[in-house]
Amino acid sequence: MNNLTLRMRLTLLTGCIFVVVTILLTFLSIYSAEEKIVQPITTTILNQENRLHKEIIDEATVETKMNHDIVAQIKITDVREAKKKFINQSVIWMLIIIVAGIATIYVVAGRALKPVHDLSQKIGNISEHNLAQRIEHISTKDEIGDLTASFNHMLDRLEKSFLYQKSFAANAAHELKTPLTTMKAGIQVLKLEKSPTVEDYKENLEVTEQGTQRLIQVVNDLLTLAYEQTEHFSDDIELKAMLDTITQELQPLCIEKNIAISVDIDVKTITGNQTLLYRVFSNMIENAIKYNHKNGMVEVRGQVKNGATHITITDSGIGIPNDQLHYIFEPFYRVDHSRARELGGSGLGLSIVRTIVEKHHGKVNVQSTLNVGTTFEIILPI
Repeated sequence: MNNLTLRMRLTLLTGCIFVVVTILLTFLSIYSAEEKIVQPITTTILNQENRLHKEIIDEATVETKMNHDIVAQIKITDVREAKKKFINQSVIWMLIIIVAGIATIYVVAGRALKPVHDLSQKIGNISEHNLAQRIEHISTKDEIGDLTASFNHMLDRLEKSFLYQKSFAANAAHELKTPLTTMKAGIQVLKLEKSPTVEDYKENLEVTEQGTQRLIQVVNDLLTLAYEQTEHFSDDIELKAMLDTITQELQPLCIEKNIAISVDIDVKTITGNQTLLYRVFSNMIENAIKYNHKNGMVEVRGQVKNGATHITITDSGIGIPNDQLHYIFEPFYRVDHSRARELGGSGLGLSIVRTIVEKHHGKVNVQSTLNVGTTFEIILPI
């Protein structure tokens, strides 16, 4: 059955129902003819003959009686022959109707399924090389039209996913290639020196160490984004203690830019993975310092609101253009490429933040004004 086409399966299913209904109607008509026509006529003939037989029993001769019996028998025989002929014709017409009906069902099923066949052919012509192609919209408001719209919507998401993967791969290759190119250039310069000094070697080693460290950072960030193993999210975390530890670690950076950090947390504990959430808050506060103006400020606030924990990190920094807020959580995206290079960013920090927060079934919101500041809000379920 599974090897048959949809058209044939539909024809067989509908045909079986049609055959059963036709046979039932045929036998019902034969039964009705027997009950409503044949038996009443036969009974009427016999009753009439019995009456006539009684009326002439004293007067008629034996020959007259026999004639009446023969006539009655002939009439009954005619009725039975008509019944037999009716049954034979009913069966013949039944077979003709069944054959014609199944043929009609096959033709109608083919026409009804033609849009499905056309849709299948169009879908078959779409591959990974032409994901931009779309199926022409079908104006009918039936299942085929819905299927076409759903498939086009799926192609939109698939194309976006393919483009995202290509962009991700290109950006990852670029991030890995940049430090490698720097290290290779340093080695080539060193080889060109006829008598390199110890200082030349030290300088080259420093460049190589920085490049290696950058490669390790990028690879670790990529592994974090791709890491799908289920973590435990049941740690009881003292939020204020964690944030105080992070701000203490970032004090050298604050002193360098004279940034004032204030922490005001009205939440005692949160539940989650301590290592992952530590990375989230550390990354967010570090960004607030790095992309801030000198003599600026960073405020960290935490409170329970609407059944969830809200942690906001506000800075008085350079801000983010409104038309770029939607993209800042994409891997390798940078608002200012030159500034990001200067500050050592890889463009993966906010992507990792969003990934970790979503693993905790939370979300990240952002509001920003150019040259005024940015506020990130992390919402975690209680």
